[in-house]
Amino acid sequence: MESKDSWDWFLRLLVKDLDITGEGNGWTFISDKQKGLLPACEAVVPLAEHRFCVRHLWTNFNKLFPGKVFKDQVWAIAKATTMAYYTKELVLMKQMEPKAYDWLTDPLRPPKHWCRAHFGTTMKCDVLLSNLCESFNAFILPARSKAVISCFEDIRVMMMKRIAMRRDKMSKFMDPICPKPRELLEKNKVKSATNCIPYGSGSPQIEVESFGGSKHVVDLIRRTCACRRWDLTGIPCKHAISAINFMRQSPEDYVDACYLIKIYMAVYSNRVKPVNGMDLWIPSDEPKILPPQYNRQPGRPRTKRIKDASEKESEGPKLGRVQKSLKCSNCGILGHNMKTCHRHLPPKEKAAKRRKLNTGEASSTHTQTHAKGSKKQPKTKNELREIAKRRAEQQK
Repeated sequence: MESKDSWDWFLRLLVKDLDITGEGNGWTFISDKQKGLLPACEAVVPLAEHRFCVRHLWTNFNKLFPGKVFKDQVWAIAKATTMAYYTKELVLMKQMEPKAYDWLTDPLRPPKHWCRAHFGTTMKCDVLLSNLCESFNAFILPARSKAVISCFEDIRVMMMKRIAMRRDKMSKFMDPICPKPRELLEKNKVKSATNCIPYGSGSPQIEVESFGGSKHVVDLIRRTCACRRWDLTGIPCKHAISAINFMRQSPEDYVDACYLIKIYMAVYSNRVKPVNGMDLWIPSDEPKILPPQYNRQPGRPRTKRIKDASEKESEGPKLGRVQKSLKCSNCGILGHNMKTCHRHLPPKEKAAKRRKLNTGEASSTHTQTHAKGSKKQPKTKNELREIAKRRAEQQK
């Protein structure tokens, strides 16, 4: 059960295992805003930075204000790196929907937990999502359904293989910078060469102007930029690279040390030792580990979590009721095929019925027009004689 007491107990054990000192100073926790977690963090690690996953924040927001326009605006607010852009995007949200603006600015959702403009620059990380723990949770999912000892043993083997694989993979790179930061740095180099003009001031502070008219001041001594992207990530932005090139220096020298391969190898230096199988273990005199009390619920136990409506759109190749991938070859409309095209046709327009008037005049063949629905008039004597003559001729 998630509560303040349970999270307090868990965080104290985590602080002890990770040897976190200084009341969490220099640490960042990203969560899904579970019940009781925020007050527990304030009690155990009050100096640590606590962030909310914007993906889960938007899920709650989407229940009240659905639509792609609102979704894009929420992400624009969360990704704003400066207070000027943060205020600008909030004003746009207020113009779109005042109630959505009130929901985002509620004191229960302080922007320091989910907006980059309010993040600190000590930790070189601008992550807004908890995808790292979600992917690890999916990684150990097969082991979670087993008994306690078997579960821990499977996780140990997974971690042993994972650490060894990452060390071997990274040892093949000759570049001093890790692949992902290197890729981002090269992209910023292209943007710097095509969109930035530096102006020197005779000091380490350089003014960089973009083609759009915006200007940013870059300080090479403090390693800061007015856009705050360099401050948040530790990777020089396009403005910083333009200023570094202006000073005839190398951008690689200004990449933060946490992105170097030697630091990466140091993180994975702690190897997981191999262990013999359970058949070689010596029996212990300690009391046996008993499973927790469990009240079986009716029905088959669930193995998959209940997904949100927004997650079901990209769930495998299975098509829903509205099959957008189908296109009718008859009418060219998406959503059905030629066989069921008749079900999607527009309703037919009923033509106005024209009523025929009976003028009472006989035609040259002695026939008389009748209005629809009226009784048939009796034949004349001459008509009956003609019919009798035809029958006699046919009998001959």
